[in-house]
Amino acid sequence: MAAKQNSSVNKKEGEITRREIMSATQQAELVLKNTKKNTGTVIHITIDDRTTIELPAHLPQEEIDARVKRYIELRKPGR
Repeated sequence: MAAKQNSSVNKKEGEITRREIMSATQQAELVLKNTKKNTGTVIHITIDDRTTIELPAHLPQEEIDARVKRYIELRKPGR
């Protein structure tokens, strides 16, 4: 009876396995979850019908306006 070969033996140099991809995805999701948890309460600002940004709720209105303005300027078409 032939023994099942270890998949790491068959792995080509530099190739990423499904397990490694899932692990990286899970790590990214965990980082995002922790970041959102540490941010606290947020507000959603609608830029246009397809774009919404998240900002901390404790910001004063002047700071919110400045961030929205900067967001729009950085993403102008034709840049």
